[in-house]
Amino acid sequence: MITVIYDNLGYSFVKVARLLDKGLRHIGYTAVSLIPLHGVYYVQSGLSIIIYDTKLYERRHRYVSNAVEAKRILWLDSPASPSSLDPGVYADSCHVTTLPYWYMEYRKYIPVSGWIPRPIDYDTAVKVAESPREELCRDLWARYGRYILTVGSDNVFMPSRPPRKGLDAYDKLCEEIKLKHNIKCLYVGNWILRNVVRVSGIGGLSEYDLLRLMRCSELFVWASRSEGFGLPPIEAMSVGSIVVSSNAPFNELITGIKFNYTEEKDAWCPEVGFSFRIFDYNIRDLVDAVDYALSMSDDEKEELRIKASYARERYRHDLVALALTQV
Repeated sequence: MITVIYDNLGYSFVKVARLLDKGLRHIGYTAVSLIPLHGVYYVQSGLSIIIYDTKLYERRHRYVSNAVEAKRILWLDSPASPSSLDPGVYADSCHVTTLPYWYMEYRKYIPVSGWIPRPIDYDTAVKVAESPREELCRDLWARYGRYILTVGSDNVFMPSRPPRKGLDAYDKLCEEIKLKHNIKCLYVGNWILRNVVRVSGIGGLSEYDLLRLMRCSELFVWASRSEGFGLPPIEAMSVGSIVVSSNAPFNELITGIKFNYTEEKDAWCPEVGFSFRIFDYNIRDLVDAVDYALSMSDDEKEELRIKASYARERYRHDLVALALTQV
């Protein structure tokens, strides 16, 4: 019996739980149960995989420890400052992260065994990637014209300064770039932005429609200043999108056009009550990187799309599930 316990208040965690369930069943496990962390549960035996934010897990670990007597794998990541973590919380569980950067940072402060990446929905990615692009994208291009895209939600009421997800930077980018290149900026997420067409909130699109939106974009822009469980750029890569991001260490799994970050610091976020490890950058550098990527030749763009698409095989849901069961 495998029980997947996940933070049902965060869309990212819900998606990962769903894909892990799919992956576990794909490799032959039939007794898999998904249980929301914020529900009532008691797990006595078997293996439990807990999907959550590292810092938030610390706040609930006593509740989880009392409710889960099964062998536990903590599959956690957080943009929280690593020095703020409590090593005593992780002593009785196997702890892995989803990004290599956080594994290298966490091990300086708390017990951590390694890293296993977040999965993509391989079957849907293949369906989208193997469809002829002109046919797949015709209706989107008729509606929006050429467009760039980003995906992500951030704290709204009391965010960190600067905002962790970089949605402010994306908005400023779009103010300049849309006229210069006659291109629209699309967005999926919870912020209201001035220079951007908001297509949907997070979770408002099917996996197929989200990946199609990514593949049909000219670029996927990843303006985030810090990530824990961040996945959208890997999803975009899996269907052959060109990703623009900073070269911050949490982005090391990204293949694409990268610009230099300028500053590493901790930024307090009142909404969650702890500091994020932030990798800030000059918005001018983001604009220049997007400008360069849009100006590449068709051959250069196609070469980069092919390189990016290797992510489809690296992060498939069944391989990730297999890795977790072998920890």
